[in-house]
Order: sequence, then structure tokens, then C-alpha cells
Amino acid sequence: MTRPRRGAVLLVLLALAVAGAVPGAASARMSIFYDEQDAVRVLTDPSGPGDPIDAARGAVRQDPGAGGIFDPAGNDAAHRIAKLAAGEIEGLSPEAMADRIQDEIDDPEIPNRSGLVAIDEIGNRWNDGKVRITYSFVKVRGKRIRVAAGNKIVVTKRGWKLVKGVAALPRIDPSSPGAKLSTAMDLLAARPYPGGGSYADRVHLYIAPAFSTSITAGRGPHRNLGNDGKPHRATWRGVMPAVARAGGVWIEMYHHDGTLTSMTAKEWRTVPQGFASYAARFGAQQDRMHLLIGGTPAPAGSSGCGEAMACQWALAGSTPTGQALLANGPGAYRLGTQAADWRAEYNRALPGR
Repeated sequence: MTRPRRGAVLLVLLALAVAGAVPGAASARMSIFYDEQDAVRVLTDPSGPGDPIDAARGAVRQDPGAGGIFDPAGNDAAHRIAKLAAGEIEGLSPEAMADRIQDEIDDPEIPNRSGLVAIDEIGNRWNDGKVRITYSFVKVRGKRIRVAAGNKIVVTKRGWKLVKGVAALPRIDPSSPGAKLSTAMDLLAARPYPGGGSYADRVHLYIAPAFSTSITAGRGPHRNLGNDGKPHRATWRGVMPAVARAGGVWIEMYHHDGTLTSMTAKEWRTVPQGFASYAARFGAQQDRMHLLIGGTPAPAGSSGCGEAMACQWALAGSTPTGQALLANGPGAYRLGTQAADWRAEYNRALPGR
């Protein structure tokens, strides 16, 4: 149910936007700190070492987070962003989903003045499902051969050959969470935001590793095929238009199955390009995509790239797409004792004010 809005909030947001106090929604360098207060202080402390990651460099903090970002008393509301749990909205209609997202932008449950909201997170519940592979049996010259649907057996002079057809795609259910979010984002894109742009521009999405790695590992036009050409994987066609509409897309470069671990070295080299290139087919802009880097052990399969945090940053910058996404501004997640290392790597990769 949508909470009642306070009209005064919209007036404050409009005044701040005119004054330039609200951070930009998209296409400007931005870093989200999704972390505890101690780590945030290490990243933003002006006393160093190295330049702080401050508002001039696009730093914002993900709420809820005690202690704000730049002011221990929390008086920095223009630099904190609201959060919606994906599970809170997935059961809503597209219209109700759009209204709930807009409500959290205009009147966040934890008050802030950024006019931004992040949806945490878009994972497996938001895909289209996968096709059930069915088989039939064909008898050729006394031999019984199992053939997957879409393929066929052609008899030749010397025997037979398998001719692979086009693999079937799952139907996009308009009542699925992914399809509904895309419709909701279309609705938000048609609603002007008081500070400029649309409400869709104010929405940021956290992309779960299950989403990005599935896109990257899959084959075929919609990345749902295995090495054998069969549709073993789900597709993500329903939710991709929502990704394309979002003001920011944050690719989580870690796995979190109870323990936080980095993506593998291979995934660091393939996921940014794989996800960005597929999203571009739906109109997503690369300058709105970011890498969210966690405080993890060194990536599996890595060597010669330094300590854990230095290695992640080195791998992030090892491909042209990774370099471009770093330049958009990286995010920080649960850095723990590696916060100072993250700050040092930021200043090395993105020097200057």
C-alpha cells in the first residue's frame, strides 16, 4: 500500500534541485557506499591518506546507515539514497509498483533529500524462467536416436546428421516481476521529476551475481543456451527494459551465499562486458553502469595482481568495458578492514578532484 505523501517534501526537492543540491541521477560519476559507519568514515575522512571520496566526487551513502556519510550526526540528507527491497514490490501490479517507487523517491521512509532510490536486488526471481527441453525418438536405419525439440535428423548417403534448429524461448509472462518492473519503469519514465528528467532516472538497480553471470555464461542471442546449443538457462527479456530505463545499474562483483567472496578472475574479465553488451540491445547506456566492489578475499583464479582489494581493482580495469564502468564511479560494499585499500585504489585509478 502506498504511504500518504507530504506535499512539502516535493517542494523541498524542487528547491534543492534548482539550487543544485541534489546529486545527479545518471551519466555523472557517482559512488554508492553500501557499508557500515566505520568503513564510510575511512572513505570520506578529509585527513587522508589520499584525497577523500567526497560529494564533489559523487559519493552517496545507501540508507539505512547510522551516522550518515559526511556528518556523524547524519545532517547530510542530500547525499543519502533511499532503498526498496525487491521483495517488497515484486507482488505489486505495475501501476502500484510505479507508485511505490515514486513515493520512496518523494517521501522516503528514512528521510533524505537526494531524490534517489535503489532497488535491492534484481536476481533470479526476476527472470523469465527457462524452457523445458522435450525430446522425441527417431529411428534411422535400425538405430533409435533421441532428438531435442527444434532439432531434426537428416538421412545422408552414409548415415545421418543432426541439424540444429532455433532453440525455443520461454514466454514472457506479463504478470512476472521482471515484466511488471519494466512496465512500471515505462510509467515512471513518463512522469517528469521536479528537478528535471523523469522518475525512472531516479531509480538505481542492484544487479545480483546470479543475473549478471547467467547473462555472461549463456550462449545464443538471449544468453540462455548451453555449450550444447540447448536452452538450459533462463532468459531475462522481461526485466531488461527496466534495466535500460534505470538511472543507475550497479553490478555486484561478488557472491554472497552466506560468505562474501569475490567474483572469480574469469568473471571479472567477462561479466562487465557480457552484461553491458546484452543490456545495450535493450537500450541500456553504458555510462549508467557501475561496478560494486566488496571487501572480499582475493578472486579465485587470480595471480600476480597484489593483495585482495588491489587485485579486484586490477581485474576491474583489465578490459575496456571494465575501465569504462570504473570511470563512471565504483560502489563499495561491506569493505570491513579493506576500506583504506579501497580508497587507495580509487585514488590510483581515478586521481584528481
